Amino acid sequence: MAQVKRLAYVQMEATDLDAWRDFASNVLACEVVSAPGAADLRLKVDDRPWRIQVTQGPRNDIVVMGLEVDCGEDFATIRARLADAGVDVRVGGNDACEARGVREMLCFRDPAGMEVELSYGALMRPQQPFHAPLAHGGFVTGEQGLGHVMLVVENVEEVHRFYCDLLGFVTSDFVSTANYGGQKGNFVFMRCNARHHSLAIGYLPLGRRLGHLMLQVRDFDDVGRALDRVHQSRFRQTRALGRHINDRMFSFYVESPSGVQVEYGWGGLEVEAEDLDVKTYDVTSAWGHQHLLVK
Repeated sequence: MAQVKRLAYVQMEATDLDAWRDFASNVLACEVVSAPGAADLRLKVDDRPWRIQVTQGPRNDIVVMGLEVDCGEDFATIRARLADAGVDVRVGGNDACEARGVREMLCFRDPAGMEVELSYGALMRPQQPFHAPLAHGGFVTGEQGLGHVMLVVENVEEVHRFYCDLLGFVTSDFVSTANYGGQKGNFVFMRCNARHHSLAIGYLPLGRRLGHLMLQVRDFDDVGRALDRVHQSRFRQTRALGRHINDRMFSFYVESPSGVQVEYGWGGLEVEAEDLDVKTYDVTSAWGHQHLLVK
Protein backbone atom coordinates (compact mmCIF):
# COMPACT_ATOMS: atom_id res chain seq x y z
CA MET A 1 0.00 0.00 0.00
CA ALA A 2 1.27 3.47 -0.91
CA GLN A 3 2.07 5.33 2.28
CA VAL A 4 3.83 8.33 3.75
CA LYS A 5 7.41 7.40 4.58
CA ARG A 6 8.81 10.32 6.58
CA LEU A 7 8.25 13.57 8.38
CA ALA A 8 10.08 15.83 5.94
CA TYR A 9 9.91 19.30 7.49
CA VAL A 10 7.90 21.63 9.66
CA GLN A 11 7.08 25.31 9.35
CA MET A 12 6.43 27.26 12.52
CA GLU A 13 5.33 30.83 13.10
CA ALA A 14 6.94 32.88 15.87
CA THR A 15 6.90 36.45 17.09
CA ASP A 16 10.63 36.63 17.95
CA LEU A 17 12.97 35.39 15.20
CA ASP A 18 16.08 36.76 16.90
CA ALA A 19 15.36 34.67 19.98
CA TRP A 20 14.74 31.64 17.77
CA ARG A 21 18.09 32.18 16.04
CA ASP A 22 19.81 32.13 19.44
CA PHE A 23 17.82 29.09 20.60
CA ALA A 24 18.34 27.07 17.42
CA SER A 25 22.05 27.73 17.19
CA ASN A 26 23.23 27.92 20.79
CA VAL A 27 20.90 25.40 22.44
CA LEU A 28 19.72 22.92 19.78
CA ALA A 29 22.95 23.06 17.70
CA CYS A 30 21.02 23.49 14.45
CA GLU A 31 22.79 25.25 11.60
CA VAL A 32 21.01 28.50 10.72
CA VAL A 33 21.26 28.86 6.94
CA SER A 34 19.18 32.01 6.42
CA ALA A 35 20.99 35.32 6.55
CA PRO A 36 20.64 37.73 9.50
CA GLY A 37 17.68 40.02 8.90
CA ALA A 38 15.90 37.53 6.62
CA ALA A 39 12.12 37.31 6.78
CA ASP A 40 12.36 33.76 8.11
CA LEU A 41 14.80 31.30 9.67
CA ARG A 42 15.83 28.08 7.93
CA LEU A 43 17.36 25.46 10.22
CA LYS A 44 19.54 22.70 8.81
CA VAL A 45 20.24 19.39 10.59
CA ASP A 46 21.49 17.13 7.76
CA ASP A 47 22.23 17.11 4.01
CA ARG A 48 18.95 18.77 3.08
CA PRO A 49 18.92 22.54 2.54
CA TRP A 50 16.74 22.91 5.66
CA ARG A 51 14.29 20.96 7.81
CA ILE A 52 12.71 23.59 10.07
CA GLN A 53 11.39 26.93 8.88
CA VAL A 54 10.40 29.62 11.37
CA THR A 55 8.46 32.52 9.88
CA GLN A 56 7.51 35.84 11.45
CA GLY A 57 3.94 35.93 12.77
CA PRO A 58 1.69 36.00 15.82
CA ARG A 59 0.71 32.35 16.13
CA ASN A 60 3.75 30.91 17.98
CA ASP A 61 2.77 27.47 16.73
CA ILE A 62 3.21 25.01 13.89
CA VAL A 63 1.56 26.15 10.65
CA VAL A 64 2.59 23.38 8.21
CA MET A 65 3.60 19.75 8.60
CA GLY A 66 5.53 18.41 5.61
CA LEU A 67 5.26 14.68 4.88
CA GLU A 68 6.86 12.76 2.03
CA VAL A 69 6.51 9.60 0.00
CA ASP A 70 9.20 7.71 -1.88
CA CYS A 71 8.12 8.19 -5.48
CA GLY A 72 5.71 9.71 -7.95
CA GLU A 73 3.61 6.56 -8.15
CA ASP A 74 2.90 6.60 -4.41
CA PHE A 75 2.26 10.34 -4.62
CA ALA A 76 -0.37 9.81 -7.33
CA THR A 77 -1.99 6.91 -5.45
CA ILE A 78 -2.38 8.90 -2.24
CA ARG A 79 -3.63 11.92 -4.18
CA ALA A 80 -6.40 9.79 -5.66
CA ARG A 81 -7.16 8.22 -2.27
CA LEU A 82 -7.56 11.63 -0.66
CA ALA A 83 -9.77 12.87 -3.49
CA ASP A 84 -11.97 9.76 -3.30
CA ALA A 85 -12.41 10.39 0.42
CA GLY A 86 -13.64 13.92 -0.27
CA VAL A 87 -10.54 15.72 1.01
CA ASP A 88 -10.01 19.13 -0.58
CA VAL A 89 -6.60 18.66 -2.22
CA ARG A 90 -4.66 21.53 -3.77
CA VAL A 91 -1.69 21.04 -6.07
CA GLY A 92 1.41 23.05 -5.22
CA GLY A 93 2.60 25.23 -8.09
CA ASN A 94 6.15 25.54 -9.39
CA ASP A 95 7.03 28.37 -7.03
CA ALA A 96 5.71 26.49 -4.00
CA CYS A 97 7.61 23.34 -4.96
CA GLU A 98 10.80 25.30 -5.51
CA ALA A 99 10.42 27.00 -2.14
CA ARG A 100 10.07 23.61 -0.44
CA GLY A 101 12.76 21.94 -2.56
CA VAL A 102 10.52 19.14 -3.87
CA ARG A 103 9.44 17.73 -7.26
CA GLU A 104 5.68 17.77 -6.63
CA MET A 105 3.50 18.75 -3.72
CA LEU A 106 -0.08 18.43 -2.50
CA CYS A 107 -1.65 20.66 0.15
CA PHE A 108 -4.63 19.70 2.31
CA ARG A 109 -5.94 19.89 5.87
CA ASP A 110 -6.43 16.99 8.24
CA PRO A 111 -9.71 16.65 10.21
CA ALA A 112 -8.30 18.83 13.00
CA GLY A 113 -7.47 21.63 10.55
CA MET A 114 -3.71 21.01 10.44
CA GLU A 115 -2.20 22.18 7.15
CA VAL A 116 -0.33 19.25 5.60
CA GLU A 117 1.97 19.24 2.59
CA LEU A 118 2.72 15.92 0.88
CA SER A 119 5.67 15.72 -1.49
CA TYR A 120 8.38 13.56 -3.03
CA GLY A 121 11.74 14.09 -4.71
CA ALA A 122 13.30 16.29 -2.02
CA LEU A 123 16.39 18.29 -2.87
CA MET A 124 19.57 16.84 -1.35
CA ARG A 125 22.87 18.69 -0.99
CA PRO A 126 25.53 16.20 0.15
CA GLN A 127 28.08 18.67 -1.21
CA GLN A 128 26.96 21.01 1.58
CA PRO A 129 26.94 18.76 4.66
CA PHE A 130 25.51 19.81 7.99
CA HIS A 131 27.91 21.95 10.01
CA ALA A 132 26.81 22.30 13.62
CA PRO A 133 27.63 25.69 15.15
CA LEU A 134 29.28 23.92 18.11
CA ALA A 135 30.74 20.48 18.85
CA HIS A 136 28.02 17.97 17.99
CA GLY A 137 27.67 14.44 16.61
CA GLY A 138 24.71 15.17 14.34
CA PHE A 139 21.05 14.19 14.21
CA VAL A 140 19.23 10.96 13.30
CA THR A 141 17.33 11.68 10.09
CA GLY A 142 17.70 9.92 6.71
CA GLU A 143 15.11 7.21 6.19
CA GLN A 144 13.60 8.08 9.57
CA GLY A 145 12.87 11.67 8.60
CA LEU A 146 13.22 14.82 10.66
CA GLY A 147 12.07 13.41 14.00
CA HIS A 148 8.56 13.39 15.39
CA VAL A 149 5.78 15.80 16.24
CA MET A 150 3.06 15.53 18.85
CA LEU A 151 -0.07 17.35 17.70
CA VAL A 152 -2.86 18.53 19.99
CA VAL A 153 -6.26 17.57 18.56
CA GLU A 154 -9.73 17.29 20.06
CA ASN A 155 -11.10 14.71 17.59
CA VAL A 156 -8.43 12.11 18.28
CA GLU A 157 -10.21 9.08 16.82
CA GLU A 158 -11.12 10.87 13.57
CA VAL A 159 -7.59 12.21 13.09
CA HIS A 160 -6.12 8.79 13.92
CA ARG A 161 -8.20 7.10 11.24
CA PHE A 162 -7.33 9.81 8.70
CA TYR A 163 -3.59 9.28 9.00
CA CYS A 164 -3.84 5.49 9.05
CA ASP A 165 -6.52 4.93 6.41
CA LEU A 166 -5.56 7.62 3.90
CA LEU A 167 -1.84 8.22 4.46
CA GLY A 168 -0.76 4.73 5.51
CA PHE A 169 0.53 5.39 9.03
CA VAL A 170 0.71 2.34 11.32
CA THR A 171 -0.37 2.47 14.96
CA SER A 172 2.56 1.74 17.29
CA ASP A 173 0.80 2.05 20.64
CA PHE A 174 -1.45 4.03 22.95
CA VAL A 175 -0.78 5.81 26.22
CA SER A 176 -3.70 6.53 28.55
CA THR A 177 -2.58 8.14 31.79
CA ALA A 178 -4.37 9.85 34.65
CA ASN A 179 -1.37 12.04 35.47
CA TYR A 180 0.33 13.87 32.62
CA GLY A 181 1.66 16.93 34.40
CA GLY A 182 -1.34 16.82 36.71
CA GLN A 183 -3.97 16.17 34.06
CA LYS A 184 -5.42 13.25 32.15
CA GLY A 185 -3.77 12.39 28.84
CA ASN A 186 -4.75 9.99 26.05
CA PHE A 187 -2.27 9.69 23.19
CA VAL A 188 -1.92 7.69 19.98
CA PHE A 189 1.53 7.02 18.48
CA MET A 190 1.91 6.28 14.76
CA ARG A 191 4.87 5.34 12.59
CA CYS A 192 5.67 5.37 8.90
CA ASN A 193 9.24 4.00 8.98
CA ALA A 194 11.54 2.32 11.51
CA ARG A 195 11.25 5.24 13.95
CA HIS A 196 8.80 4.19 16.69
CA HIS A 197 6.61 7.17 15.86
CA SER A 198 6.81 10.13 13.54
CA LEU A 199 3.42 11.42 14.65
CA ALA A 200 1.65 11.39 17.99
CA ILE A 201 -1.76 12.90 18.67
CA GLY A 202 -3.80 13.60 21.77
CA TYR A 203 -5.63 16.37 23.55
CA LEU A 204 -4.12 18.69 26.14
CA PRO A 205 -5.37 22.22 26.98
CA LEU A 206 -2.23 23.93 25.65
CA GLY A 207 -3.83 26.56 23.43
CA ARG A 208 -1.67 25.54 20.47
CA ARG A 209 -1.54 22.77 17.87
CA LEU A 210 2.05 21.62 18.42
CA GLY A 211 2.58 19.78 21.68
CA HIS A 212 6.25 19.24 20.92
CA LEU A 213 8.83 18.60 18.23
CA MET A 214 11.43 15.88 18.86
CA LEU A 215 15.01 16.01 17.56
CA GLN A 216 17.13 12.86 18.01
CA VAL A 217 20.91 13.06 18.32
CA ARG A 218 23.41 10.39 17.31
CA ASP A 219 25.72 10.79 20.30
CA PHE A 220 24.40 10.05 23.80
CA ASP A 221 26.56 12.79 25.31
CA ASP A 222 24.94 15.43 23.11
CA VAL A 223 21.81 15.16 25.28
CA GLY A 224 23.85 16.07 28.34
CA ARG A 225 25.75 18.82 26.54
CA ALA A 226 22.48 20.32 25.32
CA LEU A 227 21.07 20.24 28.83
CA ASP A 228 24.16 22.08 30.07
CA ARG A 229 23.56 24.71 27.40
CA VAL A 230 19.92 25.09 28.47
CA HIS A 231 20.99 25.69 32.08
CA GLN A 232 23.49 28.33 30.91
CA SER A 233 20.90 30.07 28.72
CA ARG A 234 17.75 32.13 29.16
CA PHE A 235 15.60 29.22 28.01
CA ARG A 236 13.60 27.01 30.37
CA GLN A 237 13.81 23.25 30.79
CA THR A 238 10.23 22.00 31.10
CA ARG A 239 10.64 18.26 31.70
CA ALA A 240 13.45 16.47 33.49
CA LEU A 241 15.73 13.86 31.98
CA GLY A 242 13.86 10.61 31.53
CA ARG A 243 13.22 7.59 29.33
CA HIS A 244 9.90 7.14 27.57
CA ILE A 245 8.05 3.89 28.16
CA ASN A 246 7.20 3.18 24.51
CA ASP A 247 9.97 4.46 22.21
CA ARG A 248 12.71 4.19 24.88
CA MET A 249 13.91 7.71 24.07
CA PHE A 250 16.32 9.14 26.65
CA SER A 251 15.52 12.85 26.59
CA PHE A 252 14.58 16.13 28.20
CA TYR A 253 12.26 18.95 27.10
CA VAL A 254 13.00 22.63 26.66
CA GLU A 255 10.69 25.54 25.89
CA SER A 256 11.38 27.40 22.64
CA PRO A 257 11.04 31.21 22.37
CA SER A 258 7.50 30.75 21.04
CA GLY A 259 6.45 28.47 23.89
CA VAL A 260 6.55 25.31 21.75
CA GLN A 261 8.29 22.41 23.50
CA VAL A 262 11.30 20.69 21.93
CA GLU A 263 12.21 17.18 23.05
CA TYR A 264 15.94 16.53 22.71
CA GLY A 265 16.71 12.83 22.79
CA TRP A 266 18.90 9.82 22.03
CA GLY A 267 18.36 6.08 21.60
CA GLY A 268 14.87 5.91 20.15
CA LEU A 269 13.44 2.47 19.47
CA GLU A 270 13.47 1.22 15.87
CA VAL A 271 10.51 -0.99 14.95
CA GLU A 272 10.56 -3.80 12.40
CA ALA A 273 7.98 -3.42 9.61
CA GLU A 274 6.38 -6.77 10.46
CA ASP A 275 5.92 -5.90 14.15
CA LEU A 276 2.19 -5.15 14.38
CA ASP A 277 1.82 -5.82 18.10
CA VAL A 278 -0.02 -2.73 19.38
CA LYS A 279 0.36 -2.05 23.10
CA THR A 280 -1.25 0.28 25.64
CA TYR A 281 0.64 1.94 28.49
CA ASP A 282 -0.63 3.90 31.49
CA VAL A 283 2.44 6.11 31.95
CA THR A 284 4.47 8.10 29.42
CA SER A 285 7.89 7.35 30.90
CA ALA A 286 9.65 4.41 32.55
CA TRP A 287 11.45 6.94 34.77
CA GLY A 288 12.07 10.66 34.95
CA HIS A 289 10.49 13.27 32.65
CA GLN A 290 8.92 15.04 35.62
CA HIS A 291 7.09 18.21 34.63
CA LEU A 292 9.09 21.13 36.01
CA LEU A 293 7.48 24.16 37.59
CA VAL A 294 7.47 27.50 35.81
CA LYS A 295 10.16 29.80 37.15
